[in-house]
Amino acid sequence: MASNVRDPLVDVLTLLRPEAVVAVELRAHGRWNLAFDRHAAVKFGVVVEGECLIAIRGRSTQTLRAGDVFLLGGPPPFVIASDMATPSRSGTELFRNTRKRVATLGVGRAKPVVHIVGGHFQVDQANAHFLVDALPPLSTIPADEASPLRGLVPLFVDEVRSTQLGRQRVLDQLAQLVLTYALRWLDADGKSPARTGWLRALADPKVGAALRHIHTNVEDGTSLADLARVAGMSRTTFAARFKELVGQPPLGYAIQWRMSLAKDALRTTDRAIGKLAFDLGYASESAFSMAFRREVGCSPRAYRDAKGAE
Repeated sequence: MASNVRDPLVDVLTLLRPEAVVAVELRAHGRWNLAFDRHAAVKFGVVVEGECLIAIRGRSTQTLRAGDVFLLGGPPPFVIASDMATPSRSGTELFRNTRKRVATLGVGRAKPVVHIVGGHFQVDQANAHFLVDALPPLSTIPADEASPLRGLVPLFVDEVRSTQLGRQRVLDQLAQLVLTYALRWLDADGKSPARTGWLRALADPKVGAALRHIHTNVEDGTSLADLARVAGMSRTTFAARFKELVGQPPLGYAIQWRMSLAKDALRTTDRAIGKLAFDLGYASESAFSMAFRREVGCSPRAYRDAKGAE
């Protein structure tokens, strides 16, 4: 039944457990330029007021206006500024030294004024590639396409400033919504040139249906013939299209997803390896162990022991 079909976006976010570990405001006046170092996390921001420029170093600049949302996936060094001609200072150091959760640049009466609120996510590193590799280095969502997020911005600003109990939990939940809406926007057909990967593939009705089939049938497994049938394509055409969008063959993705679930279970539960093998659709513990060693480079038991010792 359609209601039982799993949502790969929910699956990936559940697996990675993204946590908003920073949430601050930037209030900038006049001319300014902030340079940020390479960062392994996923960064996000919402422009509350004014406009500014943002650019991955070495690439063309983009203009951010009030209401726009931006998302940086495992970004290389980038710059956010009133203009690119102004000498830059370290944004990393500015926010590191901000104790009141509000970083201020320039003189209060100087124009223009820009107000941004944002932060970054910490994700489960064992499987972080599922999210980071699927995201473009920089995504900007225009305000007129980010309408579901408008109501969140005032709440976000209030919580950044708040000292009330539960502040961090509220911020995390609001940030989770920002991330989910942004990923949903990237998933929408024709919205953004997302990198090759599962997120881009979800926008394709046929390959997206096959991806959902893989996620729904982890315990039962699947075959190339089954996936091609779900997609309504010949096996050859489907396999080529899947690899074009996802970046790997269909069964390769299915195995990678199984192994990601396995790594998470081995780190976070005490489930018996034989039971885990069965839950992931393997006929025996030995078959699962062989597949795990081939994909991860060690046995499931050795992986669990190593992660338990960290």
